[in-house]
Amino acid sequence: MTYYARFETIENHLFRFDTRIYLGEHDPSQDSECVGAIVGKNPGSAQPTQLGVFAHLNLDGDKMLPSVRNRFIAAYKQAGKHIPTNAFVQVWNLFYLCNPNLGEACSMINNFPSQPQCPSEKNQSKVVWFAWGGNDGLLNPFKLRFIKRNSPSFYYNHQSRAVVSHTPSEHDFAKHPQGMPAVPVINYLASVL
Repeated sequence: MTYYARFETIENHLFRFDTRIYLGEHDPSQDSECVGAIVGKNPGSAQPTQLGVFAHLNLDGDKMLPSVRNRFIAAYKQAGKHIPTNAFVQVWNLFYLCNPNLGEACSMINNFPSQPQCPSEKNQSKVVWFAWGGNDGLLNPFKLRFIKRNSPSFYYNHQSRAVVSHTPSEHDFAKHPQGMPAVPVINYLASVL
């Protein structure tokens, strides 16, 4: 299994925390190594196999997680580097409420007086890939905590059709991996991994 997370029910809503994309098979008997992180909007389609514990997840049609995995694996190959044992990409989200309908998810998360956040956001990452889409009045306030991070970062700018090697503003269009050309991201990752 290569996709893991901890799902929890909070006030009758499903949340997904500590989502990890392993670049090889996960061996729980060995330490894991975070080789990068990606910031997306919110957990969409993937479903739990268990609640309340760190366990593999059911992709259920989710295409983002496999896309990210493929980009990192290709970057290691292009760089001629060995993928470390238990290497993973950490997935952070603007919010962690699970719902493939973003509009519904935004409405629901705004009913929480204190937004549940993933404890892994406190960890540093070697590189952070921003992929939260474009300027959005509903989502922009959630972006600020990630903009303030001090980590090496990049995003694929949808307007210029190029990788930009710094943190985007909340107004920049940080393209989601789906429908994005793979080569620019693979080239960039190969240069920083």
